[in-house]
Amino acid sequence: MPQLKEGRFLKLSPYAIWSAVIIAVAVGIRVALINQGWPLLDSDEGVMGLMGIHIAFKGELPVFFYAQGYMGSAEAFLAAAFFQLFGISDVNLRLGLILIYTIFMIGMYLLTSLLYSRKVALITLLFLCFGSNPMLMRELIAVGGVPETMFGGAFLMLLAAWLALTSSPPGTVQKFRWKRLLLFALWGLIAGFGVWSHLLIAPFILTSGLLLVIFCWPEVRRWGGLIALLGLILGAWPLIAYNFTAPPGKSTIDYFLNVMSATGVPQPPPGERIVRQLKGTFLIALPTVSGANPLCYGSTAKTPVFRFGDFSQVSCTFMHTGWSLAVILLWAIAVMFCLVSLRRLYRQPITPELRKERIIQWARLALLVNSLIPVALYAVSANPAIYPVATSRYLTGLIVTTPALLWVLIKPAEKLQWLVVRGSFPLKWNMSLTSTIFRRCCLIFALGIYILGTFSTFTGIPPQAYNPREEPYFTQNGTQHYDVPFVQKLNWDEGFLIRQLGRWHIDRIYSDYWTCNRVIFRSKERVICSVLNEKLNEGHNRYYLYYQKVKMSDRVAYVFRPGSAQDKTFQQYMKSNDPRYKQYKNYVRKTITGYIIYLPK
Repeated sequence: MPQLKEGRFLKLSPYAIWSAVIIAVAVGIRVALINQGWPLLDSDEGVMGLMGIHIAFKGELPVFFYAQGYMGSAEAFLAAAFFQLFGISDVNLRLGLILIYTIFMIGMYLLTSLLYSRKVALITLLFLCFGSNPMLMRELIAVGGVPETMFGGAFLMLLAAWLALTSSPPGTVQKFRWKRLLLFALWGLIAGFGVWSHLLIAPFILTSGLLLVIFCWPEVRRWGGLIALLGLILGAWPLIAYNFTAPPGKSTIDYFLNVMSATGVPQPPPGERIVRQLKGTFLIALPTVSGANPLCYGSTAKTPVFRFGDFSQVSCTFMHTGWSLAVILLWAIAVMFCLVSLRRLYRQPITPELRKERIIQWARLALLVNSLIPVALYAVSANPAIYPVATSRYLTGLIVTTPALLWVLIKPAEKLQWLVVRGSFPLKWNMSLTSTIFRRCCLIFALGIYILGTFSTFTGIPPQAYNPREEPYFTQNGTQHYDVPFVQKLNWDEGFLIRQLGRWHIDRIYSDYWTCNRVIFRSKERVICSVLNEKLNEGHNRYYLYYQKVKMSDRVAYVFRPGSAQDKTFQQYMKSNDPRYKQYKNYVRKTITGYIIYLPK
């Protein structure tokens, strides 16, 4: 880990200066995006915004995302702070995420410098500065868990690796130091906070915890382990307290298992499920989360396995397949290098320097295992077979593994000699030179894809082939990611809807789930909405008070997206002679840009 010499704190190294510049540019890119209303605010993010409003101005203290027992409310508390400082808006809702992202970038620089080099750290920051549309979206959409997993994963590995590298060798006495105990406590606090935020942090807790147990065992069995445990309990206390009183079937584990098994969603036949799981994991989710989106504009789901249609499907399939194979190959080479290095190190007599090198190799291997565990669990779940694009966020922890993969492309060829076929010196030299050129080209190509992804997100160039039959707000079922120009149009439509409702003196509406909470948040609760399902019965209202307020009102409008199931049902009820639907004849149908409104006569 790079350190400043005592008495020279004002003299920063060139690496530190450049890292600060890259982080500043990265933050600037994300601030520019949210200032333009991107990414598209969906109903789930609207719920997080409403939680922030209730925390800031009504004194509520929600533990989890409304109406569920997992996904902590940390983002809502951050939003509440910014709402009190700067007012209620989409931008202020997302400022907390940019704060988390900034800390994550600092952690990645320190972690990569510690395990690899400052050169690799700078290149890693350069990659993380940019990114594809879905990568940027997951960093900036406040739906809980993803930014916290990235931040927590980086710092758990950093703390564990640093404590292991600075621990005393076996057979010597580790001096009692308060600073080390504070770092154990911080590790536990971050682990607990991560568990409360989302269980996606679990692989990082497991691998970093093993590093501490193996290399810091004398401290762990004395005070370090106890301090870390107390920190974990403190960080996860909201989750622990909830589960003590949770009714049967409503525990955090129950919720998480239901999500992973996609309970309540029609499942594909067993024979087809395996193929769709593999396709969803390796042809859609893995390329999506690792930045391949610019290679395949339009629907990311255009990746048939045994059936090809138009040219777009063929190109998407091969591009995503090639990207996934490249990621897997880099991961395998990095793992093999760790194993070969460990084998070599354990054949030599132990010295303090060799011990540190062993710890570094084990920490690198742990970093790589952190990407294997979530991919394996995700691949056997139902999610990649049903919603591979939307659920690709469950693989976000792979971002922390970025330096381990880039290292294979950056490291000098002589460090990879075990991969070179044995032979004469000229043959080895030529292969080394070829390897270096090829790896540098791959590195530049990948960085170019990331930059293209950011450029395309801002400009919409090249244009994406939008699917008009796909509802853009149905993010859980969606397969597309929208650029700034398209999102700005949707934002304008929604703003016009809210203004039009105000002109008609309508402050209570019924709508679908993906409209309700967005409208409530963006209207700052001037318009209250209750959710209806496709049959116009009560839907999934996360905050039941809204349902009660709408139900008690004697002047309620219905707002739907054109062609939605609710809109079609309402029209059927208006035309029906069934006395059960008589009430729907008392409405007049109005059309505005992007919405159908049924106003009471």
